[in-house]
Amino acid sequence: MCEHTGTSYYCFVNNQEDEISKLCSNYSPLDFAYFRKILEQMILSDQGCIQSTDSLTLCNTLPEQKRMTFTHAKVLLRGWCNEHWLIEDRRNNSFQLGPRALIELGQYIQSVYGEHISNCVLCRTMCIYGVRCEECNTKLHYHCKKNYISKMKDLSILKCPDCKAEWSRE
Repeated sequence: MCEHTGTSYYCFVNNQEDEISKLCSNYSPLDFAYFRKILEQMILSDQGCIQSTDSLTLCNTLPEQKRMTFTHAKVLLRGWCNEHWLIEDRRNNSFQLGPRALIELGQYIQSVYGEHISNCVLCRTMCIYGVRCEECNTKLHYHCKKNYISKMKDLSILKCPDCKAEWSRE
């Protein structure tokens, strides 16, 4: 599922990491290292996304013997957006994980970053890009929150679906 829109996707995924599957990529080991840095920053952030400028400066954090230019980083970011690995949110000037990354890297994300990942309290799927209740720390996708609010009978008081604490109208 796309965390940005809530659209469901179905696809075939190869979960085997063998020599043959490693040959099926158009990306270099340095490109993968850069993507892992972006992924880590997204997961460790409270918002589940990374600012565009921060994503570019991450290319300077790669090992010195393997520097990446800003131009190459921009080309990669654009390509990853075109291939649905990332989604660019131009309103917030940020990137978040796209549906392809969530589907193909879901098991990897859970195994490496499990203690930093929570499931949406409403749809029960992995939630990286979402909103957190300030009272109980429950997290839910923005689109799940929107659907939840649309089904509420009394819109004058918004409440967390888990702890029932009142939410602001933001």
